[in-house]
Amino acid sequence: MTRATTIRAAITTAIKAATPDNRATAQDVFRELDVGAVPMQSAPDRTFQLRLVAQPQRTEVNNCDTWIVEYELRLFYNGSQTGVDDRMAADAERVWGRIERLHETVAGVLRVDIAAAGILDISDATVASAFSVVVQYQLDGAVVTG
Repeated sequence: MTRATTIRAAITTAIKAATPDNRATAQDVFRELDVGAVPMQSAPDRTFQLRLVAQPQRTEVNNCDTWIVEYELRLFYNGSQTGVDDRMAADAERVWGRIERLHETVAGVLRVDIAAAGILDISDATVASAFSVVVQYQLDGAVVTG
């Protein structure tokens, strides 16, 4: 069984574990950028934010421990860099499967749906590759019976 915070941490871990195809240096990896840490307009290359879209909610009336939570994932890139479109596409392919397979590593995860939400121009120098991540899970038993 699990909680929404466990799912968020697992998504973050999955993204950080993905290895980009083309790396400029050994430090060219995915790094989490806490919401509100720096302005999105100046987000460093290959950083990401995972934002709660709506509160977790119960999905089945007859089964009080089945819940769903949705996050928005944004992967940030230097928009003025040559080949940024190819980097975003390749990174999407690397990250997608890791997130989609959360049920293999997180107890209680029943289903993960990930969908592309488009490319966002954040500023003249920053673009973001956005995704919707919806996870259905069984709520921790201690919460259900508490």
